[in-house]
Amino acid sequence: MKKLILLFSITIFFSSCNTNPDYAKNLATAQKLFELHGEEDIDAQLALVSQDIESNTSMYKSETVGYDQYVAMLKGYHAAFDNINYTAENWLPGTNEDGQLDGSVRTYGTWTGTNVATGKELDLKGYWYMNFDADGKIIAQGDFFDFGGMYDAVYPKTKIFAKIDVKKGKAQDMLDALNSENGLPATRAYDGCNSAEMVFNKETNSVWVISDWVSNDHYLKYLEWRMNDDDFVPTKMIPLMLGGEKGLSIAHTNSNYTIF
Repeated sequence: MKKLILLFSITIFFSSCNTNPDYAKNLATAQKLFELHGEEDIDAQLALVSQDIESNTSMYKSETVGYDQYVAMLKGYHAAFDNINYTAENWLPGTNEDGQLDGSVRTYGTWTGTNVATGKELDLKGYWYMNFDADGKIIAQGDFFDFGGMYDAVYPKTKIFAKIDVKKGKAQDMLDALNSENGLPATRAYDGCNSAEMVFNKETNSVWVISDWVSNDHYLKYLEWRMNDDDFVPTKMIPLMLGGEKGLSIAHTNSNYTIF
């Protein structure tokens, strides 16, 4: 009988230690935030969030951002998708770096919805965490999912193809120029550029640049800057191109992008 009482007491002790007094209300807040995301109620969502929030996204090499960027991210998803819905497989209590339950909330599950521009259906599995301040507002938030896979699967693409014919013996000079800070890294950093890739074909002594843009208008704005306001093309590229300006061929205003 004493052993049973001892076992019962130990069970009660560990059960009482297996939660944080703030977890239940924080869990309700986290679940409400996700529910409101499906309703696209940005004002109600932001009422649950601290102005000092630190947010981490799943984008490659992304850095921690603050409130304004977090708001922009929420609005971006609202604009991009209809019928947003989250189905949780689990809601879990989180711990601090010492492994102590701190009232934070973690969840993994699946987001579904329809991309407005393409009509493609979202089926995104992932993991999300939310930490809370003393007032019960979300002070830190992070996403863990395949952002690149999601983007490729459902978002619209504006692919631009550029071929650069290079003078004999100048291939490495051209590659060095394109890899320099004001080369393709500047293209990638330009507003509206989603990606920029480059390959060199030895047989034709040509460089191919494939870039993806939010829209053709974004690309045309970039092209205007490159050709008229920036000196990279005339001073760094044209002297290395076969036939001068004629060595650059650009295919844009493309349509019917399809991924298999």
